Amino acid sequence: MSVILITKHDENIYNITKSQADFKQKSPPYKSKFRDKTKEIHKDYKKCVKLHATMGRPEEDPPDPANFLRKHTGKPSYTHCKPPKESKPCEHLPHRDKVPTLEEIAKVENQQKEEKNFVHDNIQNITKMKAKEPVPKVVVDRVGTSKPLKPSLEPVYIKLPRFGRTPKYLVRFIQAKEKEYQMKKDASGVQQPLCKYITRDEREKLLNGLKQNWEELQKQYQGLPILTDTIPKKIRKSKIESDLKQLEKDIVLLERHPYIYVYDDSDTS
Repeated sequence: MSVILITKHDENIYNITKSQADFKQKSPPYKSKFRDKTKEIHKDYKKCVKLHATMGRPEEDPPDPANFLRKHTGKPSYTHCKPPKESKPCEHLPHRDKVPTLEEIAKVENQQKEEKNFVHDNIQNITKMKAKEPVPKVVVDRVGTSKPLKPSLEPVYIKLPRFGRTPKYLVRFIQAKEKEYQMKKDASGVQQPLCKYITRDEREKLLNGLKQNWEELQKQYQGLPILTDTIPKKIRKSKIESDLKQLEKDIVLLERHPYIYVYDDSDTS
C-alpha cells in the first residue's frame, strides 16, 4: 500500500468562492400604486359572490306572488330617457282622425271626371296627325352625298295620279289582240293541237337517215390516225365520238317507241 505524503501546500477554500462585491445588486420589483385598492375590491367581490353568487346584490324586495303583475301596471322600459313630446298637427294639413263623408267622396269623384284626360286626347291627336314627309334631296356623287332640292327642280311627275299606270294606247293594243285571238278561235271551232304525229313511213326514213349518218361518221372515225399528238387531232376525235353517241341514242329512241309526236317550235313560241 502506497502512501502519499504532502508536506507543503497553500490550499485555502475561502479563496475559491467569489466575493460579495462581484455580485450585481438587482433593482426592486415593480409595484403598482393601485395594488392596495385592487386588493380591497377583490375582497368585496369575493364576499358578494359568496353571498349572492353571480346575480348581484338585491336592490328591491321581490314582489308577492299573490299580487301578480297586470296589464299596464309595470314600469315603462324607457325610464332612463325622456318621454316623446306630443306632435301638434299642422294647420295646412287635414287631421288624420277625420274620416271623409260620402258627400266629400262624391265631390272628389265628380272633379276627377270633369278634369280633362290629357293622355287620351294626346293619343287621338297623334293618330289623326299626318306623317311628316322627308325633305326632298338629290344624290350628287357615287359616295352618297346629297343636297336639298330647289323648289323649281322637284320631281312633280311622281305625284301625278297617272304615274305608274299602264298607258291607254297599250291597253287598247292588248284588248285588240285578245279580240283577234278570240275570233280566230271561234272561226276554227276547235283549236288545233300543237304536236304532229309521225307516220310509219316517215319514221322509217328517219331511222335510215340516222343509220347512214352513223356509218359515215364511223368511217371517218376509223380513218383517224392512231397517234393523236396535236391539239387539233384531239379536238376532231372527241367531236366525232360525241356525234356518234348522240346518233346511237336517237336510233335507240326511234326503235323503242313506235308512236312519236313532234312539236313545232314556231307554233309554241
